[in-house]
Formats: sequence, structure tokens, C-alpha cells
Amino acid sequence: MSETCVSQFMCSTHAPLWLNGAHPNIGDGEVTRNVCGHWENNCCRFPSNPIKVKACPGGYYVYAFVQPNYCSGTYCAVTSINNAPESTLGAPTIFYPFGSAAGDTNNPVLEDGSSPVIQLSSSFLFFGRSYQNIYVNNNGYLTFNQASSEYVPYSFPANRSQDIIAGLWTDLDNRVKGVVSYQQYINGSLLTNATRDIKTYFPDLNFNASWVFVATWDKVAYFPVTNTNTSFQMVLISGRNISFILMNYGDIAVTEHPVQAGYDTISSTNYFVIPGSKLGSFISNLRSSSNVGVPGRWVFRVDSGKNNIVGLKAKLTSFSDLTDNGNIQMVLDQLKQVLVRNGVSNSIELKLRKVQKIKP
Repeated sequence: MSETCVSQFMCSTHAPLWLNGAHPNIGDGEVTRNVCGHWENNCCRFPSNPIKVKACPGGYYVYAFVQPNYCSGTYCAVTSINNAPESTLGAPTIFYPFGSAAGDTNNPVLEDGSSPVIQLSSSFLFFGRSYQNIYVNNNGYLTFNQASSEYVPYSFPANRSQDIIAGLWTDLDNRVKGVVSYQQYINGSLLTNATRDIKTYFPDLNFNASWVFVATWDKVAYFPVTNTNTSFQMVLISGRNISFILMNYGDIAVTEHPVQAGYDTISSTNYFVIPGSKLGSFISNLRSSSNVGVPGRWVFRVDSGKNNIVGLKAKLTSFSDLTDNGNIQMVLDQLKQVLVRNGVSNSIELKLRKVQKIKP
């Protein structure tokens, strides 16, 4: 269900019901949440009976619905507005609110176009550089210093002179199908949700989100194949000079175009390529891959260019025979993903110096 007010007459009813409160974390168990119906420009004109909500592993929720206390009440998961494709109908539960219902600004409908310069309400720290502006480029990536019309991605690390965040950089076309939109937040339940997510993935970090920027590509086609649908989202989160990127993936159509997903910094001092994102024939797997155990979501801490980790303790949840070279590389790759997620440069190399086999 939506945590933000849903427009009147959505979900085939007069006053649609939405969740007036944040969704729980997995550790919260079953919780009670209030429900509101939007009518006469009052988002909670019709308070309804509370419902039970539970978060489940895998990034989804279970709701125990009860009968609404007014005749035109219908539970709503945010529907389309005038049949526009920028709705969250059918969007993965990992997506943050987007589209007209969330108050997004749409990008120009233009081949290889970009947003105008977007003044950020709060500076965003990206590997030691602080930015006050951002551009949302139609071809699936964010830049800070200037807009970009490049539709053929260069491979990371590129050792270029710009910082770039690529949700799915390829030749996308919003002229016939799909919407590219964005919104930034400095208050409200979305900041609560962002704080919850970051604390889930970084439980030892004292963090509270004060600013969130959401850019969404909803059912956008590839050029020139207009019958393809590709949906993904980039979420920038910051608070107290700590910053993160969330990349959320929905349905991703395969393509013959060159593709690239991840990030790269000036001179490639920090970079990351999401595994499997370099081949257009495999990128549909992005919906099921993750570095945080939530299918379709990748999360990175990106505020510092310094590697401040002085020690590492790891707990393996299954047995691996580390006398096998294949198992060694698999374990090291998994450890590297954890380190990169916490802000360490992707160029770090991990080597196993010694293997000692002991009885359990």
C-alpha cells in the first residue's frame, strides 16, 4: 500500500484508502497501522479501521485487511493517473513512491534528452565531492556538473573527468513509451522509510535521513524498439554528511544495445559495476540480484573516498571448503561486495594468505 495520500477516484472508488504510517521492518513483527481515505481535498477525511502489517524477507509486505468503515472505501496500492504510465501500479514493492501521485516532475519527452539543472535542497556528498546540482539524463544515468546526451555508455572504470551514477545507462527513448521523472524530499514519511532502509542494511550506523532524491524510469522503451518496457529507480539519501545510493530494478527488457550499471568517479578513484550489467542479454537478471539480500536492490555508501576500514570480521552462514580455489574466489568476491557497499573503492584486491582447517 502507498504511504502517501492517493488521489480521489483512484482504485475504482471515490475515497481510496492509503496507509497513514510507515511500513514496519522485519524485526518489528506484526504491527498495527492506521488507514485513511482521501476526500474533498482532505487526505484523511475518512479515517478507517486500522489494519495489521508485517514485513517479510524478500522485500514485500503482508496485510491483514479488515472491512472499511465507509461504503466507498477501497484499499489502494497507488493506481495510474489518466492512464499515464508513470504510476506505481504493478511496480515492485522495493520502489519508492514516484509518478504524478508522488508529485514528480517529468523529464522532457526528447530523444537523448535531460532534465534542466535541478537545484538540490541539500548538498549531496559523493566520494569526497559535495554537489548542489544534479541532472537526470533520459538514457538512464545521473550527472552533477552538466547534462549529458550520451547514449552509448563507456565501461567503468573509465578514468574520465566526471562523476556519474548509472542505474541503467543505454539507449532509452521516452518519446513513444514510458516516463522519466524525479522528486526530492526534505520531510515526510519517505524520509522515515529511507532511514529504516539504511538502518536495516547498516545496523551499526547511527543515521537519520534528512534528504532524499528519487529518479524513476517507468516502462521506458529502448530506441528504436518501442514494444519494450524497462523500469528502474535511483534513490540518493543523505544525512549528517553521510550519503547512500539505492538502485531499484523492476522489469528490465533484454537489449542488443551496450549497457552499464553502477557508478564511476573522476579519474575512477572509486567505481563499481553491478555484476551482469554489462551484457544486454542478461540484464533482466537485475530484478533478482542484490548486494543486501533484497531482490532487485543494490545499496552503496558513497560519501567518502577514503578507505577507513582497519579490521574486518566476517561470519559465513554456510560451509565452504577453502582448499578449493573456486570456493576461495567466491568467498572473496562476496566479501568485496560488502566492503564496496560500505564505501571502499572497487579497486581493492582481496587475497587469502593462509588456510587452516580445524575440527568444528
